[in-house]
Amino acid sequence: MTTLAKLWSAFRRRSGGAGAVGPVPPQSFSGPAPGSTPGPASDPSDLVVVDPPPRRHRLALALQGGGAHGAFTWGVLDRLLEEDSIDLAGVSGASAGAMNAAILVQGWARGGRGGARVELDRFWERISAAGRLGPIRPSLAGRMLGRWNVDHTAGSHLVEWARRWVTPYQVQSADFHPLRALLREVIEPALIRDSGLRLFVSATNVRSGALRLFDETEVGVDHLLASACLPHLFRAVHIDGEDYWDGGYVANPAIFPLAESCPGADILVVALNPLTSPDTPENAAAIAARLNQITFNATLVRELRAMAAGRTAPRLHLIEADGLRDVGVYSKMMTDWAFLCWLRDAGRAAADRWVAGNLAAVGVESTLRSPAFA
Repeated sequence: MTTLAKLWSAFRRRSGGAGAVGPVPPQSFSGPAPGSTPGPASDPSDLVVVDPPPRRHRLALALQGGGAHGAFTWGVLDRLLEEDSIDLAGVSGASAGAMNAAILVQGWARGGRGGARVELDRFWERISAAGRLGPIRPSLAGRMLGRWNVDHTAGSHLVEWARRWVTPYQVQSADFHPLRALLREVIEPALIRDSGLRLFVSATNVRSGALRLFDETEVGVDHLLASACLPHLFRAVHIDGEDYWDGGYVANPAIFPLAESCPGADILVVALNPLTSPDTPENAAAIAARLNQITFNATLVRELRAMAAGRTAPRLHLIEADGLRDVGVYSKMMTDWAFLCWLRDAGRAAADRWVAGNLAAVGVESTLRSPAFA
């Protein structure tokens, strides 16, 4: 105890007495010093704001057939491919829709969105060139004024007469098709297989009347020709021992394979044949046009109604070619470049309206609205 007392007394003398306290080393604090008043908040301009990543929109596309009217779909696809937020999962098509689908998938494999747009542009340019000698052409006044209904032209009457009295089996060789040579030059099945996108092409089995679906692992030139084979104009396309006609008769296009193979994706239907009519047609040409629309829409309407009624229905969307109501039936066989560009621009405008009004709903809810599904 004596030793401790001596040490304590020595410490007190060195520190200046009983009340003195030795120097306190400086301390650091993570916040304001105790007892101090908080200073002003940091300048907002010094803060770094991180925007959330943009929401993705996963879509599967169902492309209806319609001959040269498929150039409308070309325009729709061209506009959709400009949207970086859209992720494509798969494409289904019939007839001209099948060709658009195959070219889209092939271009996607070659160069993504930009590659698909370039491939579609080149394809339709070549379609126009291939049909430049076709019998159905607009008049000079019609081209200048944008009047594209050619149902009453001499070429259309010639084709109508031939459909009634001549079959392709009387005048065509077994492997003839006006697009065969073109498709052999442009279609690359290896690219289609390796694109990473699902592809479905519909055709009608002539003998059974059943739907035949060809997917990306097998699609080639003959499968696309089968999907676009109108029996009054072309011989049936022979594949693996079976004959096939246009897929639009039984699936225009097929929707269910997209729902099954692209889980979680919304389905966007591009319809070329107007689903409804504002009035009842009375002249022969208008009646024929409306019958054609109803016939080639029947399977699509039936499938979409059934799908929408299901408990686990995918979200459905629609771009409809309303502007094609008055162009008649035979314009589907007209490949005049000015007409195809008019269709493309109409398709781009329709897709632009859909993007502005409905893209935000993808992944959230269906936007399919039409009296045809009431």
